[in-house]
Amino acid sequence: MKATLDCLECFLRQALRAARIASDDPAVHRRILDETARRIPEMDLAKSPAVLSQVIYELTALFSGRPDPYCEHKRAQNALALALEPELRRLVSESADPLDTALHVAAAGNVIDLGTQHEDDIDVRAALDAVLRERFAVDHSEAFRKSLAKCRDLLYLLDNAGEIVFDKILIEELARHTRVTAVVKAAPILNDALFEDAKAVGLTAVCDVIDVGGPFVGAPLDQTPPAFLERMRRADVIVGKGQGHYETIDDFDGDVFLILKAKCEVVARHMGVQFGQVGLISTRLRATR
Repeated sequence: MKATLDCLECFLRQALRAARIASDDPAVHRRILDETARRIPEMDLAKSPAVLSQVIYELTALFSGRPDPYCEHKRAQNALALALEPELRRLVSESADPLDTALHVAAAGNVIDLGTQHEDDIDVRAALDAVLRERFAVDHSEAFRKSLAKCRDLLYLLDNAGEIVFDKILIEELARHTRVTAVVKAAPILNDALFEDAKAVGLTAVCDVIDVGGPFVGAPLDQTPPAFLERMRRADVIVGKGQGHYETIDDFDGDVFLILKAKCEVVARHMGVQFGQVGLISTRLRATR
């Protein structure tokens, strides 16, 4: 996915939000905003929004002096999601179609995103109710089931802390059918999950967990190490959670399924949904239509 002019405006909002999370000092906020604004004319709109936005978080860490400014938020999000875990398990276990319910539960977890929302605006329970009620706006779940039936090796690209509890519920269902390897970030970026988050929520006891090779927004194909790209090529099926993965692996030549909520109008238009809707999208199936 390529960036648009609307993305440039959004980057300044992201920069201010990140700056305020990282520091209480208005002078630091201004420095981060000024440097972000200085970089905007250099940004190549042929690149994805995820790739272009990475500089914001690099600048935030640099000028605030905090390599992981979201660490406290991630711990809180993990704790909140773990408190919901019994309810999530009950929803799946009592469902007539556990896999379908687990897919929607995982989609509901994608609401936890400090890159596009303020923490006070996040209502996980409301998101869960809405997703289970409204279902996928783009629903390629039948294609997913067919791919899963033949799959021996599934690579699951995780998104945010907290959200990974919802992913764990789905991964447990997927593990009934195939071998699953979950992927975290190698170093802090936004509130994306690290290995320590996966361990904290018990995911490392469910499946193997590896890292993508860097502090990326999504998994940019031109930035991830060759070894990880080769790991992607070996996978029979890839599941990518969130907008970052939608923006960076939507053109990967593999059997890719993307689960996300459209959190901005640019991505919503690209997905073919309304703002705020969720989708389970097969990139192969979409390419044939």
